[in-house]
This record gives sequence, structure tokens and C-alpha cells, in this order.
Amino acid sequence: MQITAPWHFGIQYAGQTLDWLPTDTEESFQRLVQHEEYREYFRNKGWLEPNAITYSINSNGFRSEEFDPQADSVISLGCSYTIGTGLPEKSTWSYLVSQSLGLKNYNLAWAGTSADTCFMLADHWVPVLRPKLVVMAAPPRHRFDLISEKINHYHETYLPGSEIGQAHTDTFIKTWFLHDRNADLNNSRNRLAVEGLCTRLGIPCLTYNAHDWFAKSREEVEYARDRMHAGPQGHKLFAERILDDWRKKYT
Repeated sequence: MQITAPWHFGIQYAGQTLDWLPTDTEESFQRLVQHEEYREYFRNKGWLEPNAITYSINSNGFRSEEFDPQADSVISLGCSYTIGTGLPEKSTWSYLVSQSLGLKNYNLAWAGTSADTCFMLADHWVPVLRPKLVVMAAPPRHRFDLISEKINHYHETYLPGSEIGQAHTDTFIKTWFLHDRNADLNNSRNRLAVEGLCTRLGIPCLTYNAHDWFAKSREEVEYARDRMHAGPQGHKLFAERILDDWRKKYT
């Protein structure tokens, strides 16, 4: 029996090329370019040119090449840090790693997702695509998913801050967000689950916490077009770390 690919937020954009994504919106961009500092930064990066940053979404709803199970590839798992919100695709760590290793770039990330989402997508796609390497940049640890519909396993991702204020009548959600150990355990479980899945299939796997690499000062990692996410320098540094770990562990 063929198993249907799990639902995720990008499916609604399958087959499209987008100019903007949350939080990289046209409104945000127009506001930022009013400031000389940001305008000059964007100009130096080439981001003031038409179509400097676009999001080409494949038929499965990912900012990725079309999937070919016969091709040698690297799968990247994560959230907005991995999809590359506010950046050209060629500046993202997933692209840099795939190019360095001579592999197809199958980026399974989407903004606002959780480590739960990463495992759910890996559980389906890793056995199908059989990549040469899986890299997970685990999203911020306080996010988690709840399946809310039986059909297609539609799920909602709960985020701290936006949910805690509405959780006064929901004991489970309130308790989850008030005790950090819940988030720590969930993050660890999902990272270990992805590693275990790959080990069972004989596929190299590296996992990290995205926040450790991208939630740094703008002097260290620069910034993306939305000025909320890390820029090209942050992705370059992370890609270098991944490649160094790959060489030490698997070559």
C-alpha cells in the first residue's frame, strides 16, 4: 500500500514561485529600504535587483529541486533557518552543503515548523529518497505539533508566546510552555529519532540545534532581507561546520 506523503504548510504553494514569505514580506522590505543603512546593505548584497530573492516551490511543496529517488542527494530538515527565509537559495546552508558534496539539494524545511515536523517528514521521505546524508537543524525547542484532523494528518504547530497567552483554559498547553524540560525532552527525542531512523537505513546523519548557530549577533551572522533571520555569513559558517563534521565522522 502506498503511503501518502504527510501534510505540511508548504503544500498550498506546490509548483509556484513566490516573491515573498512570512516574515519576508513586501511590506517589511519597503519599510526597511527607507533606512539608508539597510538599503545600502541590501544593495551590496544585490537584493535591490528584481527577482533577487524568490522561493521556487517544488511539486511536493518544498523550496527544493524536484525529488528523484534515483539521484544522490542530501536531505535538510528544519524551519525558517533552513528554508532560508529572506535569502537567495544559493546563500542557504543546505545549498552550500549540497554543492560542496556534489549532491542534489532536497530541502524539506518550512518556516514556523517544529522538531516534531522534522521527524514526521523524515519518517516518510528519508526511506523514499535514500539520501547520502541527512542534516537536521532542529527548530526552536519550545515548538511542538498536534495532529488536529484525521484526513492527511493535518497538524498545528504551537509556538511559545503566541499560544501561552491563550492557554489559561488548556492545562496541557499551559503546563508544556511553563516547564522548559518538556521542550528539552521533545527536542532531544526528535533529534534522536531522526538519527535512529537514518542509522536503521544505513544513512549518515548530523543533527544540530538551529538556534545555537543562527540566533547570534548580526555582526557574526549578518541578516536576511526580513532583518529577523541570519544572513549569508551565518549560513556559510554553519555549512562549514556541517562539512567539517561530515569529513571527521564519515570520510
